[in-house]
Amino acid sequence: MSSIQDYRYKNKNRLAFMWTLLISTPFSCPLFAENLTITCPQGEIPFKVELARTPQEQQKGLMFRTQLDQDAGMLFVHSKPRAVGMWMKNTPLSLDMIFCDQRGKILAIHEKTTPYSLKHIGPIEAVSYVLEVNGGVVEKQGISHHCFVNVLPFEKE
Repeated sequence: MSSIQDYRYKNKNRLAFMWTLLISTPFSCPLFAENLTITCPQGEIPFKVELARTPQEQQKGLMFRTQLDQDAGMLFVHSKPRAVGMWMKNTPLSLDMIFCDQRGKILAIHEKTTPYSLKHIGPIEAVSYVLEVNGGVVEKQGISHHCFVNVLPFEKE
């Protein structure tokens, strides 16, 4: 192979690799992980959460994810309290959704959602945060309206 052909071959493979990386990254990588705790009568429950702050991040949410660690989740941060509805479009995982006000008080819990469902969940009024975790975590950890989601580190920008 001549040096020009060799150069084209190597660059073609690099381009294919970069294209694959570019296409697959949005569906597999966390936005970034932050520590979050839920305080319950039975104790503190720690989570590593990805933050969804922008409309684009919130629209995508956990779509296309095929796995989520048991202590992981996504926290949707709304700039001001509002009525919030969710759905499971393009989401292969069953999720538990915890709707909170600006102080972290739990307003509503929706457990074990149906993957890929287009059924609307909510709207729930005066929501500032929604925490999505694996389906069944709420029941397993004993999370209820008596718990409090520590959202202060995630105040709106």
